[in-house]
Amino acid sequence: MKTKLSWIPFVPLFLAACFLKLAQGFMPDGSILGLSALQLEYCYIGACVLIFLFALLFVLLDKKIAQYYLPHKNIPAGLVGILLCLLLAADGGFTVFQVFSSGRISVLELLGAVLSLLSAVVFIILGLNHSFRYKEGKNLSLVNVIPAILCGVRMILSFVQFTTISIRLADVSSLICYVFATLFFFNYAVVQSLIKSKNALKNCFIFGLPAIAALIPYGIYHLVFRFDSEFIIKNAQPLEMLLFGLYILFVLIEITRNVLSKEEVTLIEEEEAPVVNVAEEKVEGFIATNDSEDENDIAEDTAYLEKSDTSDYLYRDTQQVNEDPEVNDETHNDVENYLTEVQDVSDENDDRPKNYEERLDEIDKLILDISSKTD
Repeated sequence: MKTKLSWIPFVPLFLAACFLKLAQGFMPDGSILGLSALQLEYCYIGACVLIFLFALLFVLLDKKIAQYYLPHKNIPAGLVGILLCLLLAADGGFTVFQVFSSGRISVLELLGAVLSLLSAVVFIILGLNHSFRYKEGKNLSLVNVIPAILCGVRMILSFVQFTTISIRLADVSSLICYVFATLFFFNYAVVQSLIKSKNALKNCFIFGLPAIAALIPYGIYHLVFRFDSEFIIKNAQPLEMLLFGLYILFVLIEITRNVLSKEEVTLIEEEEAPVVNVAEEKVEGFIATNDSEDENDIAEDTAYLEKSDTSDYLYRDTQQVNEDPEVNDETHNDVENYLTEVQDVSDENDDRPKNYEERLDEIDKLILDISSKTD
C-alpha cells in the first residue's frame, strides 16, 4: 500500500520543521542561514505544507487500502489520551473561572471552555478504549467528533486574535496547527465510529502527518522558550498541542501497522459470513412456490364460479324460491304434472299387460313352450 510510503518524506521534513521552529528560540534576534525569525516561521509552515502534499500524492496513488479500519490496542495512545483528559479538564475549568471572574464574558472563550470539558470526557473514554479495547467505537459516534469541534473553535479564536494585531507579531503557526488537527480529528471520528467511508482513512494520513509536524515543534517551542512560570495554567494550551501531536503520531503508527488491504477485508468478510445450505433454500423455495400457485388456482376457480352463468342462474333461482314460498309450491305441482303426463304416454305405447299377475302367466307359458320344444 502506497499510503505507508508517505512516512518516508515525513521523517526528514518533520526533523526540518522541528529545527526551523526551535531555531527561532535559539536565535530570536539574529539569523540562521541568512533567514530572520519570521522567515524561519514561514519555512517551518512550508515544511508542514510539503508533508501534506507528499501525503496527498501517495494516498491518491494508493488503490489497495481498505475503506475502514478496526481499532486495535494502543497503550501509548491510551496514556496520552488520559493525560489529555486531565489537562483539558483543568484548562476548561480555569477558563470558565477566568471568564466569570473578569466580568467580560466572551462567547467564543466560554464555548471553548465548555468544549474542553467535554473533550476531557471524550479522551478518557478514548484512552481507556486504546488501553483495554472494552467498548466498540461505533456506539460513541457523536461523542468522537467533539475533539474536532474543540480544535475548530480554537482555530476561530486564533483567527480572531490575528485580526487585531500585525501579521508580523502574530503567531500564525498556531492557526496552521488547529487547521490540520481539526481535519484529522473529524476524519478519525469517522474511523472510530466504524463507518465505511471511501476517504476517511486516507484523510487521516493526509491531515494527520502535517498535524504532527506542526503540533509537536509548536508545543516544545512554547514550553521551552515561552514558559510562563507565574501562571502555570497558561502553559496548558501549548502542552495540549504537544499531547495532541503525540496522540496523532501514535494513532497513525497503529493504523500503519494494522491496516488491511481491500482484498484482505473481502476475505475476512467472506469467512465471517454465515454458511447457507443451498439445497434447503431451493426446497423451501420450491414448496413456497407451489403453495402460492395452489392459492392462485383456488382463487382463479372461485373467480370462475362467481363469474359463470350457471352459478348466477342457480343463485337467482334459489333466491327467488326463498323469497316467495307460493311460487315454490306452484313449481313443485308443475313438476309432478309433467311426470304424470310422461308416464301416461309411455303406458299407451307399451303393449305388455298392465297387470303384474298377467305378466307372470305370460312368462310361464313361454317357459313351457321352450321346454316342450326342447324335449
